[in-house]
Amino acid sequence: MRLTEQNVKEVIVDASMQKAVFIFFYMNAPECEKAGTALRSAISDNNAYLSLVEADVSEPVGQAIAGQLGLQSVPTVVIMKNGRPVEALQGDEIVEKLQPTIQKYMPSEGDMLLKAALSEVEKGNIAGAVVKAKEAYNLDPKNLEYKHFYAQLCIKDKQLEKAHELLDNAGREEQEMQEYKDLISALALADQAADSPALKELEAKFSNDPENADIATSYAAALAEAGKKGKALEILFTLLQKDLSNAEVKKTFLDLLNTMQGDPLQKEYRRKLYTIMY
Repeated sequence: MRLTEQNVKEVIVDASMQKAVFIFFYMNAPECEKAGTALRSAISDNNAYLSLVEADVSEPVGQAIAGQLGLQSVPTVVIMKNGRPVEALQGDEIVEKLQPTIQKYMPSEGDMLLKAALSEVEKGNIAGAVVKAKEAYNLDPKNLEYKHFYAQLCIKDKQLEKAHELLDNAGREEQEMQEYKDLISALALADQAADSPALKELEAKFSNDPENADIATSYAAALAEAGKKGKALEILFTLLQKDLSNAEVKKTFLDLLNTMQGDPLQKEYRRKLYTIMY
């Protein structure tokens, strides 16, 4: 994008609030051509995380901005972030240092996964968001932003066992964070909602007659709905081991597995099912 008098604020100040803006100050000279080619090749117009603005210092607007920034020579690249210049490359170092400089302002793989998860949330696809958040967390389990976002989505998706796994053994520093305290409160409320009178009634019936497939299937379905999918799978698989021909049990088991995209239990119990089937 070329810098003009009409778009100065839009392409430099406003845009830099959202992403890093690389302003390329140049003139019609051989020493600027190589740098310009490298920049255009590295930063496309549809780059979601970086923006390239070309400012010809032979034009009044380019000269004015270069003067405000105190530039002495071209070619020069000034990186703007949050409305301020944060870094500059000059002369030959534009080509030499361009790639490592670009990487500094690109989000990490984990950050991009988190952004993808947020996009899935906006679409209402919580299960898909959980998968993306889990991938980000697995890349960097010590990153509390990733961990807490993953836990938050697990609570929303009623994966309460996983949420407990993520949150129950936090260190002292994490426990003092307000975000962690909020998650613990949300998890406690989810646990309370899951521990309904209806579920307790089914639990009592199952305890009294664990061999009854109808009762066990109803109890497993209720457990899954309450976020206790691991326990539900265990009950259903035990039934299938005893009677693989029970169509209702098998359907409930497979339906539950199909809701667990990205959960290690999905692969584990599918493998177990194949073992007893074949």
